[in-house]
Amino acid sequence: MRRIFLMFLTMTAISLANAQQREAELFLKRWNAAMVAADTAALGAMMDDGIVLHHMSGATQSKREWLDDVQRGTFRYHKVENRQVSIAPQPDGKVRVAFTSAITATVWGSRGTWTLSGTMLLADRNGKWVRIE
Repeated sequence: MRRIFLMFLTMTAISLANAQQREAELFLKRWNAAMVAADTAALGAMMDDGIVLHHMSGATQSKREWLDDVQRGTFRYHKVENRQVSIAPQPDGKVRVAFTSAITATVWGSRGTWTLSGTMLLADRNGKWVRIE
């Protein structure tokens, strides 16, 4: 009986991790699509209010500052191509997403394609995944 219970717990944990993996993959697809569409309402709903975004230049921005820049076209994302994605469910129920992407964008008037690596930490907030870092 104990062995069956342990197998059940293991299968439940694997099932949960697989579900989190699928949710994180969907989140990343929605995130990239919202960036390209400059859909600030969708992007805003996908982030925690207290998030601080870190740019490759070393600059940081609050959620509101970045969304304002996307809205104004200061940051205009044309294409996002994920080259490598690693999704790691965390013991506390959060999910860490590490990625390397080729991003074609116009930033402060300069258009280019940059290969960027970064991470996102996602948390389930009442059945909805939100980027918290």
